[in-house]
Amino acid sequence: MKFINAEVFVDGKFQKVDFEVKEDKFTLIKDGLTSDDHKDCVDCEGKLILPGFIDIHSHGCVGYDFISANVDEIEKMCEFYASNGITSILATTMTIDPEIHKQAMRNIKEAIDTKVKGSRIVGINMEGPFLGVDKRGAHDPKFLMDIDDNFFDELNQLSGNNIRIVDIDPKLPHSNEFIEKYSDSLTVSLAHTSCTYDTANKAIESGASHVTHLFNAMNGLHHREPGIVGAVSDNDVHAEIICDGIHIHPSVIRLMFKAESDKLILISDSMCAAGLEDGIYELGGQKVIVKDYKATLEDGTIAGSTVNVYEALKRAIHFGVPKEKAILSATMIPAKSIKAEDQIGSIAVGKKADFVILDQDYNIEKVYRDGLLI
Repeated sequence: MKFINAEVFVDGKFQKVDFEVKEDKFTLIKDGLTSDDHKDCVDCEGKLILPGFIDIHSHGCVGYDFISANVDEIEKMCEFYASNGITSILATTMTIDPEIHKQAMRNIKEAIDTKVKGSRIVGINMEGPFLGVDKRGAHDPKFLMDIDDNFFDELNQLSGNNIRIVDIDPKLPHSNEFIEKYSDSLTVSLAHTSCTYDTANKAIESGASHVTHLFNAMNGLHHREPGIVGAVSDNDVHAEIICDGIHIHPSVIRLMFKAESDKLILISDSMCAAGLEDGIYELGGQKVIVKDYKATLEDGTIAGSTVNVYEALKRAIHFGVPKEKAILSATMIPAKSIKAEDQIGSIAVGKKADFVILDQDYNIEKVYRDGLLI
C-alpha cells in the first residue's frame, strides 16, 4: 500500500513525503509512481500523517485496569488505545497486594504473548511498590515497601522479562545499588519522592534516566531547593508530563516545553475511567470519584487522569506548545526513553509501519499498526 500527497511528520517536521508499506515496515517512494502503482495507492491530499502515538504510563481505560484485568479485558483496553491513535503502550501496574501484583504480571505476559488486538503492548511500567510514603499520591500506603531485588526479579520473571520501566524513590535504602544493578537492562525512573536535588543527581549518576510525572508526587521547584525539577534541567534524562490541564497548569507546561522540550514525554497516567463518564471507580483497590473528568480519592488526592495521550497531545497544542514539539513528545521521545526508537516512534525506512491519518484540525481518520488498518 502506498500513501501520497500528505503532510507527513518526518524528522521533527511536516514534509511532503510519499511512502509505502512492505511487510509491515516503512519504505520511502523516491522515484515517483507509475500508472500501475495507483491501483494500490491512498491519496492523502490535505491530510496529516503522524507516527503512531506511544503511551508509556497508563494504568487503564474503559472500565479496566492493568492491575486487575484479564486478557480479554486487556484487549478491550488496547482497542480503545488504538482507536485514539496510540499504537504502542506500556501496561502500567501500581502498588497493590503482592499476590494481585503477581497475577497482573501473568495476565499482561499472556496478553503480550497472544498479541492482543489494538495497541501493541511493548512492555510494562512498574509504578510501585518501591515508592515514598510521604509522596504516595494514590498509592495505598499499606502495600508500599523498601526496595526488594528478589520481589522485583520475581515480578519480572512472571512478566516474561517484559518490565521496561521501574519507578523508585531514590530516598529508599539500597536505591543506588538497585539502579546500578538494573539500569543497563531497563529504564529506572525517579518517582513519588520528596528527595533533594543532590539525592536525585546521585541517582542519575548511578544510572537513573527517567522521571515519573514531573511536578506531581514530588517537591516543587524552589529557587534554593530545586529538587528533581532542577535535576532534570541539569542532566540528560527524560521526564514524563501529564498534559490534562489538571495535574499541571498550562503556564508551567508551556514553560517546560520552552526550556526542556527534547526531554519531555506526554503521558496519560490514565485510570479506568478514561473513555467513560463521571462516576465512582477504583484504582489500586481504592475508591476514586470522577467529577468533571477529574479523578480523586475520597480525601481529594488526585488519582490519575481520565485523558489519553492523543487528547494530551491536542491539549498541549491548545495550551500553546508548538505542534512539532508536542508530537515528538508523544512519539519519538517516549520511544527513546524505553530504548525502542529503532522500531517505533517515527516514520522512517525499516521501522514498524505505525501511523495515524488526521485532518488539518487533528481529528483522527485512520489508524494503522504494522501497516494494517485497525
